[in-house]
Amino acid sequence: LLSLAEVRIVCRKLKVRSLRERGGKVRVEFGKVSLISVDKVLNLMQTSGGKIKPDPKNPNVLLLETGSIGLKEKSEFIRERLSALL
Repeated sequence: LLSLAEVRIVCRKLKVRSLRERGGKVRVEFGKVSLISVDKVLNLMQTSGGKIKPDPKNPNVLLLETGSIGLKEKSEFIRERLSALL
């Protein structure tokens, strides 16, 4: 629960409109893309080994591949990746 609360705090700071997880993939939709550094997003994508990429249909959406890990690990993965954008 603590990890999920931390994810919510980071999402609030980044103006995330929605965060949805399904089948080992997370879709993060940002409400205000201009608040996020392009350099930080590019760095995050480059260091992710292909696990983080932009949605080709929607420029304010990032797609994260978490795979089949537990809820705690998944929330920590999401929090760490999104925190890198702050």
